[in-house]
Amino acid sequence: MKVAITGATGFVGRYVVKELLSNGYEVTCLVRNKGKLSKIFKDSVEGMEVNFEDKNSLRQALEKANPDYLIHLIGILVENRKKGETFLKVHYLYSKNIYEVSKDLNIKKVVHMSSLGTHKEAPSMYHRTKYMAEQELIKSGLNYTIFRPSLILGPQQKLFYDMWDITKYVRIVALPGGGDYLFQPVDVRDVACAFVKALSDRETDKSILELCGPDRVSFKRLLKDIFNYWDRKVILLPVPKSFMYLGGLVVERLIQPPPFSSDQMLMMWKDNICGLDAEAISDGVKKVCQKEPIPYQEALKWSLDEFTNNVKG
Repeated sequence: MKVAITGATGFVGRYVVKELLSNGYEVTCLVRNKGKLSKIFKDSVEGMEVNFEDKNSLRQALEKANPDYLIHLIGILVENRKKGETFLKVHYLYSKNIYEVSKDLNIKKVVHMSSLGTHKEAPSMYHRTKYMAEQELIKSGLNYTIFRPSLILGPQQKLFYDMWDITKYVRIVALPGGGDYLFQPVDVRDVACAFVKALSDRETDKSILELCGPDRVSFKRLLKDIFNYWDRKVILLPVPKSFMYLGGLVVERLIQPPPFSSDQMLMMWKDNICGLDAEAISDGVKKVCQKEPIPYQEALKWSLDEFTNNVKG
């Protein structure tokens, strides 16, 4: 069976591709840069360079790939306006284009990466554009599964790189709202399992599923656990979210992409945990992978072991 995938070179994408290959799928990666793809996967997958703003480019690539399934992972955490990378373009326009093209092809199912906290009333542009993308897929007539993961743990998690670099020189980290904001971290290996299993799982057809680990963890605890693993003594300074929001507005004018953004503060409109949205199935990992999700401490240790080896290697 053939699968076309976007975002293959990203954090989650590389694990999804490996899971696809281990399950015998033939994989075609729709990418902007084939060079980056070959560095990661060598010749184990086929790559096609596409312009996600151009429906003709997408149509030519998909017609050539002729996939049975499509996995769409592309997303950004912060905007980079110097490069024209906005939430509206990357989350919404790219999704709209690929789904408008895909509905004319014989694709059995689309598995789409969204995010926990996505809702039509969400205050952040990140979550609103994620919601808009979901709606494009739902109304397209395509068969689909939409996944909304909480914070994803894995060696390539951007938070690790940011905290590693910042606290090498400055041992103070701001805690928005005191750091009580809750995540329900999910292991990237469980996320990859869910995406691949959903392709052939008819019970997930036309469903929205949340992906969470078993443990609810505050941002403060997560940072403490990271710094304890690195044996770094870091002062965690509580700062009101309103101050952080205003600071983000200033930083965005000076640095692109910004180290943190005003929109990220708006993302914290409710805890990032499963079970808060009645329209979504809350136990996605267990339902799709038929197993209990990997515990937080196990996932974090594996992630930091691999991350630390990479940055020191």
